[in-house]
Amino acid sequence: MVTAFLAAHPDEAFTATKISRHLEHSSGATANSLTALVKKGIARQVSENPRRYQYVPSQSDTPADTNN
Repeated sequence: MVTAFLAAHPDEAFTATKISRHLEHSSGATANSLTALVKKGIARQVSENPRRYQYVPSQSDTPADTNN
């Protein structure tokens, strides 16, 4: 759920609280999910205070380079 939310807004960064309110889950559980997503390289922490997270598109999510 957290991954899907971040992927739906790839150009924005969110706090765990903001995501948890949207998903209607606890902010603690959301923060734990975000920490796991950062470790897996699916998300990145873009600021320390407040901690904000952003989706990291996979190689298959990014358009191919068509400049030859």
